[in-house]
Amino acid sequence: MNYLEYFKSEISDPNTNYFIFDSKGDAGIGDIDFEKYSWETNMYNKAKSGDLIIFRRPGSASETKKFYFYGAAKLGSIIGSIKVIAILDKPYPFIEHIHMQDLESFAWSFKKKGVDWQHFFNQYGMNQIHKIDFESLMNMADGDADFIDPEAATEAHQDIQQGNYSVEDRLGTTKIRSKQNAFSNKVKDQYKVSCAVCGIKTRLFLVGSHIVPWALDKSIRLDPKNGICLCAFHDKAFDWGYFTLSDDFKITTSKSVGDDIVITNELSKIDGMRLAKPTVNLPKSEYLKFHREHIFEKFLN
Repeated sequence: MNYLEYFKSEISDPNTNYFIFDSKGDAGIGDIDFEKYSWETNMYNKAKSGDLIIFRRPGSASETKKFYFYGAAKLGSIIGSIKVIAILDKPYPFIEHIHMQDLESFAWSFKKKGVDWQHFFNQYGMNQIHKIDFESLMNMADGDADFIDPEAATEAHQDIQQGNYSVEDRLGTTKIRSKQNAFSNKVKDQYKVSCAVCGIKTRLFLVGSHIVPWALDKSIRLDPKNGICLCAFHDKAFDWGYFTLSDDFKITTSKSVGDDIVITNELSKIDGMRLAKPTVNLPKSEYLKFHREHIFEKFLN
């Protein structure tokens, strides 16, 4: 379901206002991603129940060390008077996170951007934006939205934060895909949205690749330490055992890749290289060992 269907009644309501809220997803300060958000009304008192918000992860709490947008929601009931807590309705995790570098040419309506991002967003972390800003950001993030279940994606996002990495097999295809997408976004963020082997940064070519395949261990399916951001070529090569990694992330390529000279040449370029490390969640050595023993060179012709 795309955002126009999901938020149809709110977007068609002329009384709906639109905001960007900064969130570190820190339950200790009263925030839980897609569940509740707190603020002090003496610092900011423009938002009301029924308004729509987009979440921004500030650079200070971001895996990439730069801000990104990661989802939207509707403000539900707001409890309190000075220190308030808003219960969030209709959570909508983004199919693709929108990173700072994606917005260099973005045509903001609510405010003119200077040469950089300094002082662009309110220091308090709450910004009212125009409807056209909201819709433009949502269009950037929506991707293949018809195949994503917002509820399942929200659950996976929160499970990853809480260290619950298990996903059951009995879920339907759309729910499985939604949870895989949440994992992929997390992995891509921690590798600064670039292939850990070749450095490709175009998101269309990037995958949050599993070290231990999804099908083989349901207890670690959402574990960010079981993921590496790879481009489509290196993801396929890794999945099918054309190369593997040592515990210190050195790449070893197979010498038995058939007679495809292009693949042979491409693999020769990376043999002996070291994988770029993520900003957080280094791959677990036990997962890398599993790949070396059970995936590397096991599926080659």
